[in-house]
Amino acid sequence: MSVVEHASAPVEETRHIPPPDPDFEPLKANVYERMAKAASQLMPLFPYDHAGAIVPCGSVMIGGPDREYGHFFHWNTVSEVVVGFGSQGSMLSSGHIMATQNLHGVNSFLRDEKDPTSYAVVVVTQHQSEEGDQSEAMIARCRKCKAETVRHAYDATPVGLPGYDTERYGREEDVVHQFPTAVGSAEFADLRNTEQGRVCAQCGHVNDGFPAARWGWARQVEQTRAANAAYHALRSAGDGQTAARPEANMPSPSGTPSPSQSSAQPQEVGRP
Repeated sequence: MSVVEHASAPVEETRHIPPPDPDFEPLKANVYERMAKAASQLMPLFPYDHAGAIVPCGSVMIGGPDREYGHFFHWNTVSEVVVGFGSQGSMLSSGHIMATQNLHGVNSFLRDEKDPTSYAVVVVTQHQSEEGDQSEAMIARCRKCKAETVRHAYDATPVGLPGYDTERYGREEDVVHQFPTAVGSAEFADLRNTEQGRVCAQCGHVNDGFPAARWGWARQVEQTRAANAAYHALRSAGDGQTAARPEANMPSPSGTPSPSQSSAQPQEVGRP
């Protein structure tokens, strides 16, 4: 008797991949070309970040005498998969695939960040929540005693779900939405570099500042805000109207959301 005869269902009734959603055109991207021109680490490679979307984000880490990336922890309610797209002197070898836990450590993964011959191109892919809220947190620990010094939790519910925060991540009609992880990470870096975020409440150790510029999150947030403002200005000009300048659409000097631009509040900074 053949294997087919023993099958639980006829071949024609087995599951298959449905055709693509007509609202989201299938796209392709060259990760090397995108990362050669990237504004930040963890840059989404495609414009789709809606509920249920698969969101690949690229990073390129490069060693050098003045390079330092620091270390932090990221907590996410959705799954993430890390793929190494080529490296030298990295703990993530070329072709390496790793499924992360919900709470995981993050750094450059370069064995020696001061080695100018070291590099790594990495893609982190997460599956956006299909229903319900999505939450994330960025955590810093004291280098000496390992106690938490900063925990910045924020809502990351994607566009298309009832919990999506339009004031924080942009209106649904914006041409580009803010990537919640980039916004939360930029806020975390600001908190981490305050005196309260550096001094450990547990042992009193003064931790080094966090090298936020190496990650570029604030730059990505600022450029996304400016791009949306430019898009709406052009639309207004085409309609014969004076372009509005809503505060939520315009870049702030630091590139991170100002208090009036963000509904998130610093959480548990300098925990004992």
